[in-house]
Amino acid sequence: MTLALVILAQTANAESPKNFDYNKHVAPIFQKYCNGCHSSEEAEGGLILDDFSKMLKGGKRGAVIVAKDSDTSRLIQVLEKKAKPFMPPKDNEGPTVAEIAILKAWIKLGARGPSGKGPDPNLLITPKVPVAGNVREPINALDISPDGKLIAVARYGAVEILSAKDRKLIKPLTSHNGHVNDVAFSRDGSILITAAGEVGLFGELRVWSTADWKLTKTLRGHRDSIYTITISPDGRFVATGSYDRAIKLWNLADGQELKTLSGHNDAVFDIAFHPSGKILASASGDRTVKLWNVETGSRLDTLNQPIKEQYTVAFSPNGEFVLAAGVDNRIRMWRIEQMGKEGTNPVVYSRFAHEGPIINLAFSPNGKTLISSSENRTIKLWNAATLTLLRTFEQQPDWAVALAVAPDNQSVIVGRLDGSLATYPINLTANAGVQAVPITGDPIPKPHATDRKTELAKANEAEPNDEFAKATALAAPAVASGVLQKPNTESGDVDLYRFDSKAGQTWIVETKAGRDKSPADTKIELLHADGKPVLRLLLQAVRDSYITFRPIDSRQTEARLKNWEEMELNQFLYMDGEVVKNFRMPKGPDSGMLFYTIGGKRRCYFDTSATVHALNETVYIVEPYRPETKLADNGLPVFPLYFANDDAGNRNLGADSRVTFTAPADGSYLIRVTDVRGFGGDDYKYSLTVREPNPGFNVSIGGKGAKVNAGSGKRLTLKADRIDGFSGDIKIAISGMPPGFHIASPVIIEAGHLEARSVINTDADAKSPAKEAWGKVKVVASATIHGKTIVRELGNLGELKIEPKPKLTPYLLLDNGVAGLESKSDGSIELVIEPGTTITAMLRIERNKFNGESRFDIDNLPHGVIVDNLGLSGIMVREGETERQIYLTASDWAPDSTRWIHAVSQNEGNQASRPVLLRVKSLKSIVTSK
Repeated sequence: MTLALVILAQTANAESPKNFDYNKHVAPIFQKYCNGCHSSEEAEGGLILDDFSKMLKGGKRGAVIVAKDSDTSRLIQVLEKKAKPFMPPKDNEGPTVAEIAILKAWIKLGARGPSGKGPDPNLLITPKVPVAGNVREPINALDISPDGKLIAVARYGAVEILSAKDRKLIKPLTSHNGHVNDVAFSRDGSILITAAGEVGLFGELRVWSTADWKLTKTLRGHRDSIYTITISPDGRFVATGSYDRAIKLWNLADGQELKTLSGHNDAVFDIAFHPSGKILASASGDRTVKLWNVETGSRLDTLNQPIKEQYTVAFSPNGEFVLAAGVDNRIRMWRIEQMGKEGTNPVVYSRFAHEGPIINLAFSPNGKTLISSSENRTIKLWNAATLTLLRTFEQQPDWAVALAVAPDNQSVIVGRLDGSLATYPINLTANAGVQAVPITGDPIPKPHATDRKTELAKANEAEPNDEFAKATALAAPAVASGVLQKPNTESGDVDLYRFDSKAGQTWIVETKAGRDKSPADTKIELLHADGKPVLRLLLQAVRDSYITFRPIDSRQTEARLKNWEEMELNQFLYMDGEVVKNFRMPKGPDSGMLFYTIGGKRRCYFDTSATVHALNETVYIVEPYRPETKLADNGLPVFPLYFANDDAGNRNLGADSRVTFTAPADGSYLIRVTDVRGFGGDDYKYSLTVREPNPGFNVSIGGKGAKVNAGSGKRLTLKADRIDGFSGDIKIAISGMPPGFHIASPVIIEAGHLEARSVINTDADAKSPAKEAWGKVKVVASATIHGKTIVRELGNLGELKIEPKPKLTPYLLLDNGVAGLESKSDGSIELVIEPGTTITAMLRIERNKFNGESRFDIDNLPHGVIVDNLGLSGIMVREGETERQIYLTASDWAPDSTRWIHAVSQNEGNQASRPVLLRVKSLKSIVTSK
């Protein structure tokens, strides 16, 4: 007997040569030594050894096996180092002499392939180990038949078909290989597809007829277990995703593999068809969600906002959105535009949903509700349109990995890793759908309607007043003089004042110390009569982040934030007690989130104070709610915010403090004044004022007496000083300009903002008017405060001078290459943009002995409209060029507005274009106007 047959006799129970089996004896050798480089995925030298039919075709050097002639078979020659390249490569383990003998014997016997009678060629054979206790049988997946009568429950090696009515077993579908990871009924309910496979070896689909539960097809193609399947809406195709990182499309009619979608760099955990059947979405361990063109197999878009692995993905039943979730605890919703083309699928919501990784999402068939489950053993029900939490189900005994919503939308079936099955009703209680509504900011304070005093009562601090019962009494409105004495304790001197207020009355409480050269650095706190702090707001975190790149001090106006792409403008950011507001998104990876500013420093909201923040400090996007609001738990912190202040949030009082206090109820309140450092002494003097608010504004003009080049323009800046919490629109009208001079008017300083810009232009042949003509120019600011129009006369613009024609003159035009082609009858140009859309315009320059590079800004855009192709340093027109297309994008929340915008150069005298009227107009407004 040859060596090979001796070995076979020892390893295969003395089987005779005629029973020699490829599956049992040959394939394991290839699997162990060869398939790492010669597989369907790698195929070095064109040789594939993990597929018998492809093995016989050989590689780039031709056939490697000559049946019945092992000596001339190239496979044996390279293993025995008789032909180059020697195999395996240097420093790699190769087959033993005995294993090569097996291969030679197999070839001599005819190199027969899989017999079909023995074990699967890729089957993982493991010994059976007896268990001492009960074996847990996890539920891996669920699906409900379209008629709601059947439930398919996926476990290890089998699928149970249960009656939905009583949960009785109707039919077990057994003999699957490995875990059954997914099950799916077709839309007509005629078939059930199950997905399983052996880890590291193969993935397998089985197609069952639901009429008689006969197995009709077994499909293979993946090199690892199949994790997920989805059937196309028309029932023609099934898509599969696997640990092997591939997605495959199959024809259900004949079982043929149609195409492989490659592009993920990690396991594909979930896939979903768009209701149209034209787009496929996939969620992967590579932290991305991808959209695919089903017809061509090409990638449409990569949604890379997730920061950790994504486990689950689902399309909304109407096809408008795709949602995904995973290890980063968030549910993200993207709006799918057109055919999912790259760059047209913006994030709509990103909700921190669970305190653990999210493992499954399921829509109700009517699309109204979304169910999510997490590794922290929670299941939550969401309003699918707004991603607001409706309810949280009871704590689960184990991970609820499987979710399926009944066709009638009334219940959700849950399958857990402990093998248990449960059903929960989706019906909502009377108040379950009522959502807490966050506020957008503090309201404009109102002067008191009655008992208004014009004079401030004067008082002096009466020591000792560091105990609640001994607080100095104030008859508000009043002003008190005090001294923070040299401290007897580390906390320093405490001065307490008591005053009475009616519910809803607002008071401005402020100190004056540093402005009077006192060394005191005061802090104000408002307390109830019993000494408890008065709660101002609840700040519920809705997104967590942290500061990257470097720390920030109390003055810096921007910070680099992790995952800023999912934040929005006008959102509040909480940084360890300080609340700021997002003003402008980063312009790129080397830019930070810009906050609303005042006086060149970041502006603080709700009377919080600016401070220093460390690198990697955790920060949160928060939503403010009134103190009495009942908030649903979303897994992120809720920060109580009290009426207190160190340095005034408007940054104009130096180290002095200021609080806008609204009394929550009738009664007495305490004001506690301290030095934040605990310092004190005879010279630590301060005054404390408690007065009624008098909201108002002042406006200053920057650019008076400007020199304007002939045929060009110069910007004019208008800045608002907002008083006592006034935050509304301010309108500035400019009239009386001399002949040859033009100005964009009116100018609107938007609500909550502190400045706006206009542009002064001259005709090319304009002449300097008489000095007296400039005195006829009028600038008038007005605003409505609590129903009353307030007017401020701002004088004129000074005496403007005409300068020679500049070296460059900018023009902001319609994007048709011809100035004024679609302009209005008076020669002006108008652009219209709908919220959530992008339009184009053209920036053109006329060169006059200037041929260099030039950069531009677009001034006076309404908040929420940006130049989408603006670089870090502005819009660049390169040397020798005369125009640049620009993209204007409006956020979907941008309100209807009308603004005069213009282009301004950053060099050559800051030349400005003539103004263009930009209208932000929602589709609803457009339809109504028609």
